[in-house]
Amino acid sequence: MKKSSAGGLTPAAVAFSIGMAVIVAGAAAFGLAGCEGKKQAAQDSGGKFKLRAVTQTTFSETIIADRLGFFADEGIEIEYVGALGRGITQFQAIELGEIDVFTQGHLTSVGQARLAGIKVKAVSPGFIDDPDNPHVLYLVREDSPLKSLDDLPGTKVAASASVCTDGFLKRYLKGRGIDYSTVEFISLSGQAGIAEQSLVQGLIDVTTSHTPQGGIALAAGGVRKLASSWDIFHSPSAGLAVRGFSDKFIEEHPDIVQGFVNAEYRARVFMKKNPAYSRIVGGEYLELPADEVSSNSYDQNKNIDTQWALEWIKMSEDEGYWEKGQLTPDDLYTNAFVPLDVPASDEDIGREYLGKP
Repeated sequence: MKKSSAGGLTPAAVAFSIGMAVIVAGAAAFGLAGCEGKKQAAQDSGGKFKLRAVTQTTFSETIIADRLGFFADEGIEIEYVGALGRGITQFQAIELGEIDVFTQGHLTSVGQARLAGIKVKAVSPGFIDDPDNPHVLYLVREDSPLKSLDDLPGTKVAASASVCTDGFLKRYLKGRGIDYSTVEFISLSGQAGIAEQSLVQGLIDVTTSHTPQGGIALAAGGVRKLASSWDIFHSPSAGLAVRGFSDKFIEEHPDIVQGFVNAEYRARVFMKKNPAYSRIVGGEYLELPADEVSSNSYDQNKNIDTQWALEWIKMSEDEGYWEKGQLTPDDLYTNAFVPLDVPASDEDIGREYLGKP
């Protein structure tokens, strides 16, 4: 197994080791929080295909597609099986037969899963980045002396096993000629709000906040925005979240995959046109006031943008998540499921659902 020049395992090797360890451990040791242990294949329910997914913990187009009936229109019923246990990924849950679809993640995490022997593939985009709705917020206390990301050396920054936490910042610092080893990346529990609470308590200096926690923290006060992922990339590609299935599911249920892609696309178009209403719907699901539901910008492309995907692949190679050329675009995603029957120009998408949160 390949090691880094510093003597430790490379991120790719770590991904392989972790993935295989979880698979070998088996479903009994898996532990979806709140899951009732249902492992049967998705089955017909009242004429609809039951599609198992993790319970959503962030504002997402999956919530909107479900609540507004877009999945039902495609003959799909979403069954939420619970939140993920600590240290468990949706890809591992798919491998163990606990869920059918992953509704969070980036192409880097898809690649890590494949290197771990978990054959999953993205079929649809999710959110992207923009200046007003950035993918990642870097928050500091209101009394923090930090003025920009250039001031990170010597600080403690919340991180997790994701390229969009420490990876983004390492990319930024290297580009500025700053030694990122001078930053202490603190691994915190994946529990929602832990990073923001740790910031307020003075245990860390900077968060890497995702939605909705960034918006909740700003609304609560005592913290301010230092920067965002947009300030690092200045490109929608910095967000590029993806959704997908196992290779086996795609092969066995292409009609369900197509229906899922259609519903997710309609939801993204609806959210773009009706952001305030979408926050109300999402807030009800997440049990948050609508004004505390920080949102992302949702991709209006019908499929995964090839150029943005290539940027993620290059970043993954540059940051050592896998070796150059080790994974191809075809390994990570497919644009075979085009939602032809729901054009982005259709102003009526979702109009019949307005007023029905």
